[in-house]
Amino acid sequence: MKEFYLLISLFVSLNAFSHGGEKHAGIAVEVKKVLKKDVSLSDLENINAMYVSKVKPIFSNKCLSCHGIYKNKPWYHVIPGVKQLMNRDIDEAKEHMDMSNDFPFGGHGENEEDLNSLKESIKEDNMPPIQYKMMHWSSTLTKEEKIKVLNWINTSLTTIKKGE
Repeated sequence: MKEFYLLISLFVSLNAFSHGGEKHAGIAVEVKKVLKKDVSLSDLENINAMYVSKVKPIFSNKCLSCHGIYKNKPWYHVIPGVKQLMNRDIDEAKEHMDMSNDFPFGGHGENEEDLNSLKESIKEDNMPPIQYKMMHWSSTLTKEEKIKVLNWINTSLTTIKKGE
């Protein structure tokens, strides 16, 4: 039982480091994205089709528990305090980048900004946050998964820039 309380204390203390310390205004951001006018609907559909077939299966196991729809919350989600921290982290993650409805993602970034943010997170290996990694050891992208996601990002960025 002592280890359980230690784990909870560590979880709470590390909570400050979520999202790499990035701060948000706390204002609810409308999930609906304003699409860049220069990107055609067919280009966005192609980017999304590639996302759904090649990247979403990876993100389903690694990212969507916070940045998407969390269907099966873990047993410790019922613990008072832990539940509120988890819910807050999930809300914050979706405010930053909501992947619930595929690409284009919701949140506070534009399409190109979201893709560049994902690319940077992969290169810096700063997602998921450390307190999540502690409870979910296999949540970090493997080298092969990183390559697949980066290929999708680079192809998508090229498509978006082509339309400008």
